[in-house]
Amino acid sequence: MLDGLPQGEFAAILADPPWKFIVRSPKGEGRSPSQHYSVMPLPDIMALPVASVAARSCHLFLWTSAPYLPLSLKVMEAWGFNYSSIAFTWLKTNPREAGALMLDARSFHVGLGLTTRKNTEIVLLGRRGNPKRLSGAVRELIIAPRREHSRKPDETFDRIGQYCPGPYLEMFSRENRPGWTVAGNETGKFNGVAESAITQGREAA
Repeated sequence: MLDGLPQGEFAAILADPPWKFIVRSPKGEGRSPSQHYSVMPLPDIMALPVASVAARSCHLFLWTSAPYLPLSLKVMEAWGFNYSSIAFTWLKTNPREAGALMLDARSFHVGLGLTTRKNTEIVLLGRRGNPKRLSGAVRELIIAPRREHSRKPDETFDRIGQYCPGPYLEMFSRENRPGWTVAGNETGKFNGVAESAITQGREAA
């Protein structure tokens, strides 16, 4: 959830909305995001006043998953942005593979899926106005281990910093980060636990 947005005009906004997933069985309910944090219905996400804190020229980086792709485009439009491209694709590896020099099919996390089994998440790129790109060398694919539920790779922030200038805002943040303004009701949740899930995965291997 989000307890208000900070004042300012941000040139780059990263958001990981707490999507309310539709579950189709009691087993699915146990794996629902609502078991880990408060979720928001789509109209509430769309109604967030993101445009009021975005600079005239601004990049939006919006985390989503394949089933929510059409709805994510609606959210982007409601926030005042035009869809541009996929900024990043996160290919999830198993925690025990952190730092591995070679990967094979067993290295990658296998998630759930009502169609094919999912092992990626994507970040959509939206644009408002004519935002500046700092580098044309930033790559889309991020190969990084899966950690705590819904926790995203730290490399995402590094690549955004390489791609475009700030000021930077992270919405629905769970970790404070130098150079970023953060907003959310779980801000700081992962402070000081940078490698916990990776370490646990290695011990279990």
